[in-house]
Parts: sequence; C-alpha cells; structure tokens
Amino acid sequence: MSGGHADIVLTNGRIWTGIHGSPDESPSSIAVKHGTVAAVGDDALAGHWTGVNTRVVDLDGRRAVPGLIDSHIHAVRAGASYLDELDWTEVTSLRDALETLRAAARTRPAGTWIPVLGGWHPSQFRDEPRMPTREELDATCPDHPAFVHPLYGHEDHGVLNSRALAELGWTGQCADPDGGTLGRADDGSPDGRLAGVAAYQHVMRAALQPGPERAAESTTAFFARLAALGLTGVIDAGGLGMTPEKYHALRAIWRRGALPIRVRTNVGATSRGNEPAEVAAWQEMLDPAFGDDLLAVLGIGEVLHFGCHDWEGMVPFEIDDAAHGQLVSILEAAARGRWPVTIHAILDSSISRVLDAMERVAQTVPIGGLRWSICHSECIGSANLRRVKDLGIALALQGRVAQKARVCASRWGEQVMSHAPPLGDIVELGIPFGAGTDATRGASYNPWRSLWWFVTGKSVDDGPRRAERHRLDRATALDAYTRGSAWLSFEEGRRGVLEPGYQADVAVLSDDYFAMAEDDIPALASDLTLVAGRVVHRSAAFESVPLQRHPGRPAPDGELAPGVPAAGSPSGATLATTA
Repeated sequence: MSGGHADIVLTNGRIWTGIHGSPDESPSSIAVKHGTVAAVGDDALAGHWTGVNTRVVDLDGRRAVPGLIDSHIHAVRAGASYLDELDWTEVTSLRDALETLRAAARTRPAGTWIPVLGGWHPSQFRDEPRMPTREELDATCPDHPAFVHPLYGHEDHGVLNSRALAELGWTGQCADPDGGTLGRADDGSPDGRLAGVAAYQHVMRAALQPGPERAAESTTAFFARLAALGLTGVIDAGGLGMTPEKYHALRAIWRRGALPIRVRTNVGATSRGNEPAEVAAWQEMLDPAFGDDLLAVLGIGEVLHFGCHDWEGMVPFEIDDAAHGQLVSILEAAARGRWPVTIHAILDSSISRVLDAMERVAQTVPIGGLRWSICHSECIGSANLRRVKDLGIALALQGRVAQKARVCASRWGEQVMSHAPPLGDIVELGIPFGAGTDATRGASYNPWRSLWWFVTGKSVDDGPRRAERHRLDRATALDAYTRGSAWLSFEEGRRGVLEPGYQADVAVLSDDYFAMAEDDIPALASDLTLVAGRVVHRSAAFESVPLQRHPGRPAPDGELAPGVPAAGSPSGATLATTA
C-alpha cells in the first residue's frame, strides 16, 4: 500500500512485526491507513505519511507487537456477569482477597450475591496458600451470600458462607445437591465446602442473573479488560450453557459499536442427550463466517457430544460406541456443510477416539482444508501427533495447567507432565497451533500468564516443570498467540502480523516482552491497543490519545447482520471489512 496520508502513525518505538522479524532489528515506526498497515520502517516514515489529519503517536521507545488473539476462551459467557463477580486472577495474598469481599459488601445491597468463580488458585496466595474458610467469609460479608471457587472443574472445593447456604436451603441435615457433595461438620450439617461441577453450576445460576442491559454493560467491561492486556481478538469456545440467547449481549454491544476487539464464535451442544439435534439446529440457523470483520461465527465446538467430552481429564474416561457413533454423524454433517470444528479432548485415549471419528469421516468427505482442531490436548502422545499431522488438522493449546500442575501430575504422572503438551514435537512436525487460556472458569484470562507458561514450563503452584525441549522461545510463543491463532479462523494472511496489507491490530506493551526477566512476563499489559487502526485502549501514558469506537450496525434487535465468509474459508470468499 502506498500513496496518501496515514490515519495514524506510531513512531519512536520497537516494533516486532511477527513472522521472522527479529526483536533486535526492529523497525521503529508504523503507518496505518483505512484500518490496515500501510508501511513499517524507521522514524523517517512519519514524514512521508503524515498529513494535516494524521495523528502521530510517540511510543517513547516502547515495544509494539501484533495484537494478541486468544484461540480458546469462554469470553462471551464470562462477559455477561463480569461486573457482578470478584476477580481474583491476579490477587497474590489471602488477606487481600478477603479485603475484596469486605469492600464489595460495603457497596452492594444486602442480600446480593458476591461470587468469585474461577480463574485463580490458592497457591497464588503467598502469605497463606489455602482456601478461605466459611467463618472468614461470614466475617467479611455476613449479610451477603458469598461463594468462592478456584479453577472450574478442579478437585479443590468451593466455599459458601452461612448466608449462601441459607439462600440455597443447604442447612441442617439436608441431602447433597444433585451432582455435588457438601462438606459436613461433626453434627452432619453443611460446613460450607462444596464439590462437584453440577453443584457449582447450580450455585452459579442462583448467583448470576444479569438482565439484558446489565449483561451488555458487563460484556463491554470484560472485553475492554482484555483489550487492556493487549488482546485484539478472541476465538470464543462456546461451552456449557451457551444457548442462543446467551449471545444477545454480545450482539447488542456489537450493534452499538461498543465491542472493542474482534470476536469469532464457536457454537455447539448444550444439553446431554440432545447433541445431534442441537448442533443441527445451529447449522440450520447460521453459516460459517456469518457476521462481519469484527464479529463473526467461526464453527462448531468445543462440545460436540457430552459422551465424548472428558472434562478436566482428572478421572478415567471412556467414549462408548453409542456416543462415538453420534460423534461421527455430527462430524460428517459438519464436513459436508464445510464447517470448521474444534473439539475438547485432554487424555490421549480420548484424543485417539476423536481421531478415529475424524479419520472415518475423512474417508468420504475431505476435511484437510476446514481448519479442524483439537483443543487442550495436554496428554497427547507421539502416535496421535502423527495422526493429527496426517489429517491436516490443528491444535488449540492453552496455559490451563499453569495454575494446577501439581494436581495434574497426581492424575497423569510426572512423565506426562514433562511434555504436557509436547510443544517441541508439535513444532518439529509443523502442526499448526494457536495459543490461548481456556479462561475464565478453568484458568486466568491473562494472556501473559499463558505466554509465561509456554516459555518457562513453570506453574503457579510449583508443580513439575515441562521439559526444556517442550518450552518455546519467546518469538515462537508470541507467534502462536498471534498468527497461529489467526490460522484457526482462516485469517493468517490478514491478522497476526504487522506488515503492509495486514489488519492494524497492535499492542504497545508496558515493558519489553523480549528483554524482560521471564518470570516478570505475567505482569505485562498494554499501554496502547489498536484494532483496525482505532485506539480501543490507552493507559495514563497515552491519555491524550482519544479512544475510538467502531461504527455501530443498524440491525433489528436480535438479528446478526449477514456478512461474507473469511479468507480461505470453505466458500473461498473474504470477510467484509466494515471497520
């Protein structure tokens, strides 16, 4: 792209463009026009591209990188209730954690729930690495029902205070709730502890009931938080409970121009026993890449069939023939409809059965160009890696075990943990992979914590460290979080790189990712975030740079305006650029 003046020029920085760009030989300036990168070069570039209406931003030596893309995050589900939950993802002491409860109790009406639901682990509390007790919750917020739970699906229990137990009717000699177990005091009454995924979901439904406007406000705030960390896009994983109405808040803020980052959504089954019909209903209602350049449908996943979903991989799991047969049917319909697919599998035995199903479908319907992927895959073995390579599918890998390596090692063994996942083998085989978090219930949404895990192989709970062969250098890890994730949505030729012609999605970092101490990486944030050349986040260092909204979409309430499929997508067209 050449000629004319830029809309914005970033200058006097250190810009890692991606692909094979060396952090030590970085251009210092980037010019943006009509939402895409027009030029990169030295500071003389600013003079060539600056006109009367060009905004020139001095980066003051800061490192700029392509905006991060989380390849697997439950952002839509998390966003709807973000403002009504407490966020302990970066709280480092039990004392401070309890103080957040006390502060919330001062500002929320009595009787309002105060939930802390996932994304943290007691091992991050350096003063006292343990769960709070019911008595401590009672002392901090006696007039509010409170529930704190660490990582979703984790073996650690959650804790309810006395007001919450009373609200739920779990007092005296009550029975355990369906799908859960209550801890008991000596007299048999509940002591506040609660275990079990189904019981967790029961509490979540009681605690989180935002109305439409509150859900939209909360979703806006959560996506703004992601932009403040340097994320310019997410692939939403769908997941439990994500029925069509759960997307209303996302569509509402998209129509208003309040969605700051790009979102690609996956849709899937939500109830056990009805999976084929539910997936078929999504396929009748939507098409792959339905949407626009900011918000679009990607594909089907991560739950295709609950009988094939091995949850956290913490207990033995077997996919029976009936569930496997239905999975084959679901996958075959997806392949015939040219739908991208991502499917959850953690244990190597589960991955084997999923690959059996994919191979069976591939015998009659080509799947190599559909960007199918298996997400998580921590326990994948060498034989299944070769099968992934032969099928031409990808892996979506997350820093999920960065907070729970100890318990994973107790289930999978330290040998498996030494290569969970086998990143060195994945790179050597040339298997495409995108990086992410699996937040917010099962992991922290902080992308830099995941990048720290990819690079160091360490965990917050000081569990077994991943072997050196399976740690990534910083450039490869960041490439997986940018261009690698873009590959999963057919956009690697348009996003994830800061070169002319690519989307101008940029994160200007608070420190130099390539030069800082590796254990400081989780503390990184973005001082300035651009999506399609628009400033969607700025820190105090850039307070003079105005924020810019994306244009709204005038569409009837409840409708998603149709768009054009993504570049390289099954239909071979390109996403409409409306930003």
